[in-house]
Amino acid sequence: MTALVLIGYSVVSGLRSTVLKGLQLQGAAHAIAGENPISFCNVFFLSQLMIGLALLVAEPVDVGREIDGLRPRVRLAIAADAFLGCFLAPLAFYIALTLPASALLALWWLKERLPERFALSLALILMGLVVGRVFGSGLGMGMDQLPGLLWALLAVIATATRNCLRRQLVAQHLSRGLTGGVTNLVGALVFGLFALLIYGPQHFFLLQLWWVVGVIVIYGLTLSLGTEILRQLSNARFSVTQVAFAGSASVMVTVLTAAAVLHEPLTPGVLASLGLILLGVLQRHLSGPSPSPS
Repeated sequence: MTALVLIGYSVVSGLRSTVLKGLQLQGAAHAIAGENPISFCNVFFLSQLMIGLALLVAEPVDVGREIDGLRPRVRLAIAADAFLGCFLAPLAFYIALTLPASALLALWWLKERLPERFALSLALILMGLVVGRVFGSGLGMGMDQLPGLLWALLAVIATATRNCLRRQLVAQHLSRGLTGGVTNLVGALVFGLFALLIYGPQHFFLLQLWWVVGVIVIYGLTLSLGTEILRQLSNARFSVTQVAFAGSASVMVTVLTAAAVLHEPLTPGVLASLGLILLGVLQRHLSGPSPSPS
């Protein structure tokens, strides 16, 4: 039953990309003043804001008590998690490199042992991503220019570091309101301030009924909040590498649901890519809960 948490994280995380793509297509078809009302800025800001508020409101007393008693080292870890995981990494997430970066950092920093046949799994997953990129419709972001590549590398490092930080914070037995609510809320407010200065307030007020339901109810409260809760549960029960494997598996969910709902083509290249990723994830199997880090 424990493995269902990790599977749920992979599924819900993969659905987020499909729903966001669908919302962007809907926005393009219903432009307001010539502008697509579904942008990364307003969707990310509102979804992160809702995650933070929901988790914080659920445990306000615990959060206040824990903040007063935090040691400086734990305060620094939570602040780093907020910056890396809830602000920097989402700006340029590149899933192809997240698995090896997370696994190698966990091996060096947390002294976690890599799963059996990890090298084979990693090779299959990366091969699948390359096949999808070269012969399919593309599973990753375009990296044709140097700035894009540098942003991708920065996001990979931030994501891998965040994964290890969250694994360490599990041992502190802190509330979700602090480790998820405060961090997401701070990340959202900082990001919202940058977006406000760059785009102006009108960027956040292109609202219609379908926008509110799609972005706030479906994407924000259902998928984004669900992903955060399942990620926290997964971090508490599995190693950093196992959670990273689940993140790789979410690519399959995204591609298959996009084909079913958005009618995106499943070319032979895409199918070959998904087959390699699936083989890479399943061949090393999902073992039971890992021991807590020392």
